[in-house]
Amino acid sequence: MFLQILGIIFLILLLIAAYYAWKLYRFVKRQQNSDISKATSVLPSQVMDLEPSNIDQWKEREKLDYCESELKRVGAAHVGYYFTHSGFALIRISLWNFKNQVIAAIYEGSSDINQKDVRFIYEVACKLDAGSICITSNQHALFDSRPENHIIKYNESNSILDFIKALKSEIPKDKNLIKVTEPKDFFIESYEDATEWSWSAEQLKSEKTQQILASVGVNITDELMDELIESGLSYSVEVNVNRARRKLARHSKMSIEKWDKIRDKLVFINDQMKVPHLIDAVYDLAGDISDEQEQVLDGFQQTTEELTDPIGAFQMLLSSLDIKAKRITRMETPVKTEVFLPL
Repeated sequence: MFLQILGIIFLILLLIAAYYAWKLYRFVKRQQNSDISKATSVLPSQVMDLEPSNIDQWKEREKLDYCESELKRVGAAHVGYYFTHSGFALIRISLWNFKNQVIAAIYEGSSDINQKDVRFIYEVACKLDAGSICITSNQHALFDSRPENHIIKYNESNSILDFIKALKSEIPKDKNLIKVTEPKDFFIESYEDATEWSWSAEQLKSEKTQQILASVGVNITDELMDELIESGLSYSVEVNVNRARRKLARHSKMSIEKWDKIRDKLVFINDQMKVPHLIDAVYDLAGDISDEQEQVLDGFQQTTEELTDPIGAFQMLLSSLDIKAKRITRMETPVKTEVFLPL
């Protein structure tokens, strides 16, 4: 699991907070006007968009070329170059696939505030039936918090091939190695797993997170913490929608043409959703609604505090509003989900 991308981000932010605190504080004060905005700017980003990139954008080309030449020598396949933003960090990524068993990621991380501060890190990871193992070149990763079933080990070798050997030796005999046929999906899902965990109530209230928030001047109140926890719960819903969408794309028997035509119209409902999620889903399905339908939605929102069966409640809403939709599939994992298409 590529948890180290979070380690890079937090490392950069902590270094900035320590050595460039006044610059960061002035930047935050100028760009953000509330504690919630400041908090979300330094917590793991809830958006993981891997944008296509190219080798010309890398700063540490010599290091990159050396790592990639080693991977090519053992027959690893290059998945692609990408970049993403997270907080104040710009992360460049070169992603590789070794025999559908080991995924290698080379990172170049820099701060938006101090472009000269560049971190070059590489790691390899494999997926197990319950968790993952990652070997990283960043010794600071050992001090990062992470889910206990996702193991990360530091290796000081200058050869990424030594990392692959070390990874194989770390795989427990009682664990099954899961093939990774979609490296980019594995990468994104790994990030989502780590981010979902970091936004859990337990981690938001942890001493380490409190220190990060305090370093940029966040006034941590009960109200702010409740808002952050609620944001984390909504992110968890979004993560499971994303997982269901990718699962449907992988296993659907639709033609590429048909999938491209309907994928943006699909509405995913799962049993973690709350009232606001269902109302948003109604608008996604129906588009414009009448005044009478608006009144029904208002009444539903005002009289419903907790949902015992979100999927059933959504179907009831569609019936009450006379909105026509076709259920095209249902899933039991990662959470119970039904997928609807407007008619």
